[in-house]
Amino acid sequence: MRRNRFLYVLLVLAFLVFSAVYQSRIASVLLIASLCYPLLAALFALIAVLFAKVEFVKSREVHQKGEEFEILLSIRGRSPIPYAPIEIQCNLPDRDTGLFSIKRVYAAVPPLGKCRISVAAMHRFRGSFIAEINRIWVYDPLRIIRISRRISRETTLVFLPRRIDIGGYSAEAHGENSAIPAPLLKGEREEFSHVREYRIGDIMQLVHWKLTAKQDELMIKQYDEETEQRTLIICDYNFDAASADTAMRKADAVIEAAIAFALSAVKSGSGAVVDIGAETPELHWVIKDMPDFERFFDLMSVLPVRVPVIDFVELAGSIPQSGASTALIITSRLTEEIIAAAETAAESFRGEVALVWLGLGTHSPLEEQAEGRRFLFFPVRGELDDFSVNDPE
Repeated sequence: MRRNRFLYVLLVLAFLVFSAVYQSRIASVLLIASLCYPLLAALFALIAVLFAKVEFVKSREVHQKGEEFEILLSIRGRSPIPYAPIEIQCNLPDRDTGLFSIKRVYAAVPPLGKCRISVAAMHRFRGSFIAEINRIWVYDPLRIIRISRRISRETTLVFLPRRIDIGGYSAEAHGENSAIPAPLLKGEREEFSHVREYRIGDIMQLVHWKLTAKQDELMIKQYDEETEQRTLIICDYNFDAASADTAMRKADAVIEAAIAFALSAVKSGSGAVVDIGAETPELHWVIKDMPDFERFFDLMSVLPVRVPVIDFVELAGSIPQSGASTALIITSRLTEEIIAAAETAAESFRGEVALVWLGLGTHSPLEEQAEGRRFLFFPVRGELDDFSVNDPE
């Protein structure tokens, strides 16, 4: 704009010299027109910016975190002059950094017309975020006048965590028990109480095939609450001491681990109980089948990074005994207190206890202390999809 304004001043001076030298009617008309142009341009720009309408095409969008997508903006011009161009200031996830940042988008809109533009975006963390349009600028055709107006348009962007399928598996313990296979997630069980007809959402691992063959319809094994062997998943969800970026990274790792183990538990037929130590009972999930898991997955997608939680060491050290055959303790930090809590839990818990440490590419001198204990120790130093339970190292 500075260059355009400089050229405009030179043009006015040229018309002034031309009018003074020739003193003709056309020279006077050109001089008057050049002097009046800023006033008329400002008037038309003001009308245009007042009647411009900019909004998001969708009020809510769901995407996979870490994947590129397009955000659509709709621009409508209600002015008889073209928007050349219109400038839009937005707060959108940047495709290169994967974080929200201020972006300026330009578009040309014909008189009394409309258009759509797409903005490439990507976000590297899961969760629910608000994308905003907060200001627009309109220029005159010569781009020497710019008038802005504040607006408020929002859309909700939900980014899903990765759904990593690690399957139903068995693990071998460290140290003196390494020769004895320790099944972390139970598979087929025979202690069912009765059989019922199949309902949509039931997992196929619970089909009673012999009775199904006799009655020519799917029959499902039903377990009483007392005899149901579930996987208890305890998550360390305290990130108060971490920076915003680090907290989101660790929260995603813990949530994706909980999702992966819960999915494995459901597929193996045992079900899962997930506890993040929240002070509110609503953030405690009992997952019996795939519909329960899908609801759990949806809630995990939008769970805030900061929620009030109780002390994780206390939570990990006092695992309840009822309804669980396996307890998984998932944490992104490895401390002596957490190791001691896992040892205490392994001493009193009737089933198997495993400490899953999400190292996120780091090593800890406490790893040696965590090995050879009563609990199973599984360090995950890289991505969770590279995690091999049969090969903890």
